[in-house]
Amino acid sequence: MIETLIIALVLVLFRVAAFVAFLPPVAGNGLPSTVKVGMAVALTMVWGPMHAPMIAAGLIAQGGLGVAWPMLAWLSVRETLFGIALAWLLGLLIVPVRIAGAYIGQETGLTMATLTSPTDHQNTNIIAQGLEALAILMFFAMNLHHVLFRILHASFVRFPTVGEWNLDGMEWVVGRVSNAGIAGLQIAAPVAIVLFAGLVTLLLVMRAAPQFNLFTFGMQVRLAVGLIALLLLLPDVVVAIGRSFHSLLEFSGM
Repeated sequence: MIETLIIALVLVLFRVAAFVAFLPPVAGNGLPSTVKVGMAVALTMVWGPMHAPMIAAGLIAQGGLGVAWPMLAWLSVRETLFGIALAWLLGLLIVPVRIAGAYIGQETGLTMATLTSPTDHQNTNIIAQGLEALAILMFFAMNLHHVLFRILHASFVRFPTVGEWNLDGMEWVVGRVSNAGIAGLQIAAPVAIVLFAGLVTLLLVMRAAPQFNLFTFGMQVRLAVGLIALLLLLPDVVVAIGRSFHSLLEFSGM
């Protein structure tokens, strides 16, 4: 029985460790590996006593320690892949913010000013990085990391380590993937409207005075208009980001 409980704890550790390793606010080199390992072990010690007896009972029902090693290997791989997939799904919360930042950066001409993303360490423009950092701060300020822990806890009930999975009611996943672009445009909409109005004004000015060229005069104006609009309309952008985050509460019901 003790050996079976140890195997059950290891299976719990596989799911939790994969989730912690690939969750966007934690993933990457920004957080030391020792912190990630400590977090995974601590969360395993929290949820292990809750779910390990149920997992051990399932293993005993299928033969206990006599369970074939290929099956244990398959359970280990499945738990790891599930933790990665769950972290990736929750990482979709940041995608609309990236889309909004990329659009605003493109319209203001800041696509050449690339920096490293704080979550996945890929190149992104300075506007996208700023909005992404703001979104991460809002994520923790709204205590949504508690919701992440609740989702991970509920996953052991909805998707047991040993047993069949109920895949009904996963429309949130499809909807979140398909609506990521729309949510990104909604976040960028206040600034995008101002930039569009500024572009139309510039075109009218250039038509009335052809000596004003778009590349020598208009780019600086668009950059200034975009930055001023972003500063003035930042409360609306924050509200849109918070509205996008509220979809996580729907998924937390699992």
